[in-house]
Amino acid sequence: MSARDEQGSRLVIRLIAAERLIRGVLLIGAGIYLVTHSHNDFGRLADRLARAVELDPRRPFIHRIIARLHSLHASTVLITGVAAIFYGVLETVEGTGLWLEKLWAEWLTVIATSLLIPLELYELVHHPSMLKAAGITVNIAIVVYLAVRLRRRLRGRDRESHAHRSARTRASD
Repeated sequence: MSARDEQGSRLVIRLIAAERLIRGVLLIGAGIYLVTHSHNDFGRLADRLARAVELDPRRPFIHRIIARLHSLHASTVLITGVAAIFYGVLETVEGTGLWLEKLWAEWLTVIATSLLIPLELYELVHHPSMLKAAGITVNIAIVVYLAVRLRRRLRGRDRESHAHRSARTRASD
């Protein structure tokens, strides 16, 4: 791999790491908020927010969101908050490991991201949106990029190992 390719690869890894770190911190923050405010009426909060930004809460789309938020149970909010914290910690670990260029972090990112793609696709099929489609596209690109990178690394190690064994065999002859 040339020095230019190495720099480009490092930049891509750093971008993935930054994305994971930012998402992880946001998820942890959101999770903590949900856990500590699980008994709040999020419907009323959304209603006030809609009015503050001059959206009419009686419009069908906004009204449906507010109605759903009104009906959230504290236990659902608490479970969602805890899940967000755990997922945020995973994302932060991935991001930190990738930033530090750790091999285990690349494996962890490929595995964790790959496991969630079927759920993301299911969600996209049942509730399509451009944001979800973009998110899935980014995650698939990350998995493919890291998988190719890992494969190249393993091939390079196999070649080095084979060359090392061959040199030892010749030396012992």
